[in-house]
Amino acid sequence: MLLTVVVFVLTFGLGTLLGVYGARRLAQQQLQSRLFNSATALAGSSAPLNEEVLTRFAPLLDAEIIVLDTNGQIIAHSAGNLPWEEIRQKLTYHPRIKGIITINHQRYYYAAATGRIPATAKPVSIVLLAGQAYLDKPVRTILNGYLIIIAATSLLLAAGMYILGMSLVSRIKRLNRIVDQTLSEEQVSYARSGDELSRLKEAFEDLMKRLEQSRQRLIHQQRLAVTGKIAASIAHELRNPLQAMRLTVQMLRENCPANQQENCDLIIGEIDRLNLLTNELLVLADADNLRIEKLNLADEISETLKLLKLQFRQRDIKVEMNLPKLPPVKMDRNRCRQLLLNLLLNAVEASPRGGTIRIAGQTLTDRVIVRIADNGNGFPPEVISGQADEFFSTKTSGAGLGLSICRRIINQANGQLNLYNTDHGAVAEIVLPTNSEA
Repeated sequence: MLLTVVVFVLTFGLGTLLGVYGARRLAQQQLQSRLFNSATALAGSSAPLNEEVLTRFAPLLDAEIIVLDTNGQIIAHSAGNLPWEEIRQKLTYHPRIKGIITINHQRYYYAAATGRIPATAKPVSIVLLAGQAYLDKPVRTILNGYLIIIAATSLLLAAGMYILGMSLVSRIKRLNRIVDQTLSEEQVSYARSGDELSRLKEAFEDLMKRLEQSRQRLIHQQRLAVTGKIAASIAHELRNPLQAMRLTVQMLRENCPANQQENCDLIIGEIDRLNLLTNELLVLADADNLRIEKLNLADEISETLKLLKLQFRQRDIKVEMNLPKLPPVKMDRNRCRQLLLNLLLNAVEASPRGGTIRIAGQTLTDRVIVRIADNGNGFPPEVISGQADEFFSTKTSGAGLGLSICRRIINQANGQLNLYNTDHGAVAEIVLPTNSEA
């Protein structure tokens, strides 16, 4: 904008200078043409060329008059108060029809015509002169007209620039609104600073960030879709062999000595846990139908703990339960156990050897809350903030899908999963609606 104003001012100033110069040149040419035409008319007349006649003609012709003979001597002149002798000398040295002479720093414009004295028929040169004052009036007239044209043009140009600028600003504002409408409220909650172009630049930067985030999410979703298809295929292939293995171990248990039945129970428990893991893969692929039924969370927790008996024994981990009587909730049983299994496995793996896992529950008006706490190092900040993706894991093994699957199961049950840290370790809080609201 500043550059535009500077260019406009320079252009206007240069145009004014050229206008003044042009006005003076045009007025000079017009004055000299008028003087020449008047001199020619006077030379062709039969009026006597004496001082009395020339003095009368001078105001009519708006000029001073001097008549010179062929030797350059003055024959007569008008009664104007001019340095006639110096004028004669200058005209003698400038024997042109039209020209300019300077005397005492004063400029005089002249035009000459050849005539004859009526009484003697002697050839003479009739010269009409006009001083600077005769040029100022036409110059002012021409210059005023030029300035009026310049002013009108400037006003029209300024009005056009204003209208064009307002149109561009309006379009930029509209484009800003369109860009902001594509952004979430959090991204446009702050006030943009600067002019319209600066705000448009910020809006486009926000839009580009959002597009990049959308592109990353799309890549992530495509990866999850491929993973889901593979998971569903693997889960379906594993189900039948695991079921056959479970039936076989159950048959062997019936014929085993009493001291071997506990080992068979452990094998059956591990097979059940593998079955739950295959169901977990189906949750990831959304390939399994839900069977909603009333569940007692305390019973489901007890059954899930049996599946982890071996893990507790290997790491010498104790489990402390403080579960009052809880109202039933509506969930798919397999999904419920998958949820509990994942959270308990995370607690087992996070706890140090000889640690303790505490399971507590409470009932609110319309909610059941179960907390699983360990005495490990706690959740990483990105897990608590929800910024970790499905494949995030702090363990050396595993795909990092456990918490993602837990959130899916909780969302399907219209519940909520809260993760936070305490001074003693991590806490996973399950919040589910009671049967009356489920």
